[in-house]
Amino acid sequence: MKALKTKDLVNVGIFTALYFVSMAVGNFITVFLAGLVMPGLSSLFIPAVVGLVSGPVYMLMIRRVPRFGAITIVGVIMGLFLLVFGHFALSFIPYAFCGLLADLVQSSLRESRPNLARYLSYVILTFGCTGPVLPLWFMKDAYVASLVRRGKSQEYIDGVFAPITGATFLVCILATLVGALLGAWIGAKIVDRHFNRIPAKQ
Repeated sequence: MKALKTKDLVNVGIFTALYFVSMAVGNFITVFLAGLVMPGLSSLFIPAVVGLVSGPVYMLMIRRVPRFGAITIVGVIMGLFLLVFGHFALSFIPYAFCGLLADLVQSSLRESRPNLARYLSYVILTFGCTGPVLPLWFMKDAYVASLVRRGKSQEYIDGVFAPITGATFLVCILATLVGALLGAWIGAKIVDRHFNRIPAKQ
């Protein structure tokens, strides 16, 4: 397993920035467009839309930096971004964990099952984006306490938890899976078509 070199770290930094931009675009699309159709539910679809739009960035990154550690760095930095932007404190953990797990999958399967590796690893990383919403179902008391500390009103808190049911949890998970798979497919098609002449790094 080859270690990341200085040039690899520079490339990872660039792709992390691009991934952050795509994540911001996914948030914008979900909150301002889906929010008009499904007010109160839009935040549950953010991971799915992020997965849909971030595929090309991810697929190009693993082609240009096919070394263990690159995806982990992306996951850790994205988790830190969530903390900086005021999300629930434990939302850092899923992105960091999913980044590491995606890295392990990509590294172990890249030579033997390259298509499976890039699809599966991308789906895993995308589920890291569920970090801010999973506590709504599994850590309600801690999440409410964090909102109170941030000065949110009871009316606001009640509105946040109004759509939180077992059914919406399944919808969130299935939507994230579908969005990630579509994003992976779109990203793979774009990279294979437009960057196929650029040799993958070894």
